[in-house]
Amino acid sequence: MENSYINSFEDFLTNKNILITSHDLVDLDGLSSSLCLNFFLQNEKNLDTFLYFSKISKHTEFFLEKFKEKFPKFIINIEHSIRDLEIDGIIILDANELDQIVFLEDLKQDKSDLSYFFIDHHYRDNINVKNNQAGIILDNYISTAEIIVDLLNKFNFEITRPLKYLLVAGILSDSGYFKFGNNHTIKTISELLDDEVEYQEILMMLKSEPDISKKIAQIKGAQRAEFIKQNDWLIGISEVSSFESSVANTLIKIGFDIAIVFSERKEEYRVSLRAKKKVCIETNLHLGKILEGISKECNAVGGGHDGAASINIPKEKGNLRDIILAKIKDILNI
Repeated sequence: MENSYINSFEDFLTNKNILITSHDLVDLDGLSSSLCLNFFLQNEKNLDTFLYFSKISKHTEFFLEKFKEKFPKFIINIEHSIRDLEIDGIIILDANELDQIVFLEDLKQDKSDLSYFFIDHHYRDNINVKNNQAGIILDNYISTAEIIVDLLNKFNFEITRPLKYLLVAGILSDSGYFKFGNNHTIKTISELLDDEVEYQEILMMLKSEPDISKKIAQIKGAQRAEFIKQNDWLIGISEVSSFESSVANTLIKIGFDIAIVFSERKEEYRVSLRAKKKVCIETNLHLGKILEGISKECNAVGGGHDGAASINIPKEKGNLRDIILAKIKDILNI
C-alpha cells in the first residue's frame, strides 16, 4: 500500500467525529472490516467514532452471534439510530459510491457538508470526483478486509486475536473460500493464522444452514434460466424475486460460464452478474467495468469485480437486459 494512501487517510482523520459504515444489507467483509477499523481508531488514534449499518445480512448476523459467544469481552457498540449523532466525516467500507449508502438523508447534518473516505476493493473509474471525497480503492484486492490488514500493518498496530477472527472470516467470505483469491489473499490469511487462531473453528462459525426461501429461489432460478450460446461460452439469464446473487452463483455452479439474474423490486431492478475466471482471463471480460459504464449512462448504481458485479436500476429505466447482454456479447466476440 502506497504511503500516499496513508497520508490521505491521516489527513481525513484530523479533528473529526467519525461515523463508520458500509453498504446496505452489509455482508461479512463489510462488517468485519468496519469493526476492526473502529477498534483501531478508538484504541490507537483515540478518536470518537460511531458504528452504524442500515441493515445486516442474515449470514453476517449469524457469524456475529457466534463471534460474540467466542469473544464475550470484545465490545461491539452499533448505533440503532443516527438522527442525533454529531459527526464531521463518514468512513465507508466495502462500497465506493454515496448512492450505495441509503441512510444519508436521516443525518441531522446536510450530507454535502460532510467529508467522506472510502475503503474498498471494487473497481471505480475515478475516486476524486468531488472535493469532499477521498479514499483507498484497490481493486486488485479480493476483499476490503485485506486492505484493512495492510492498513493496520502500516501503522504497526498489533492485530489482536478477536480482530484476526473477524478479518479471516471476512476474507474467506468474500474470496469464496479462496475460489476468487489471489497470491495476496493467501499470504494475508497465512499472516493472520497463528497458534491462537483456529482455521477450522472459523469455518464452523461461518457455517449456517441456507434459508429455505433462498433454496427455493436457487431452484426456481435454475429452472427458469434462459440458455444463450455465444461462441464457446454459455450465458444463463434468469429472474427471481429475491436472492439474485445466490441464484447467479448457482447458475455458474451448474455449468454456465456467465450468469445474469434479474430481480424486480418496488422502486428498482437489481441485477447480479457472475462469470467464471476462465472467461475473464481469456476474453478480458470485466463485469464491474461494464456495469459502472452502464451506471453512468443510465443514472444507476453498479460496479464490482471482473467475475462478480451488480447494479441497481431505477424502475423507469427498465431492467436494461438487452444493453447488459449486448455489452457482454461485444467483449466475447473480440
